[in-house]
Amino acid sequence: MKWVTRRFVHVDRTASAWLIKKFIDQNAEFVFIDYPREQPKPEHGIPFDIKGVELGHKDGKCTFETIMEKYKIKDLILTKISQIVHAADIEEELHKVPEAAGILALFSGLRLIAKDDFEALEIGFKIWDSLYAYFKGQEIKEKFKDKLKEMDRIARMEFLRSQVKSK
Repeated sequence: MKWVTRRFVHVDRTASAWLIKKFIDQNAEFVFIDYPREQPKPEHGIPFDIKGVELGHKDGKCTFETIMEKYKIKDLILTKISQIVHAADIEEELHKVPEAAGILALFSGLRLIAKDDFEALEIGFKIWDSLYAYFKGQEIKEKFKDKLKEMDRIARMEFLRSQVKSK
């Protein structure tokens, strides 16, 4: 399917596109429009993070949260990520989630150095994958803490990598 959003992607749009590609539509194609000069049209695809569309900010939630709700995505790690996205995207709430300030800084810089939105998504997807892996690694470390204590540094890292990749 095609999905359409505004140009110059930032925190919520990169996170939402990543969520769509990883958990909803692996074959997703993204279209970027010059909103508000250009309005989304049906041929552009399913609109997200554009004022007034179904998959946008609603009831105090950012687009990422709205998409999770609409597609009934239940994943504790994605819930943690949604809190970071929310706080970074709605800057009055930035102080509520420690990781949000770093994410905001990364994506504010990314939108300035990426040659276009496609490159911003490509790089951004790696960042969101890394954050997901970090939280997954934290879960695995807790679950296997005794086993990990018996391993040297290299064995621990190999074990954690294998566990994160298998999930």
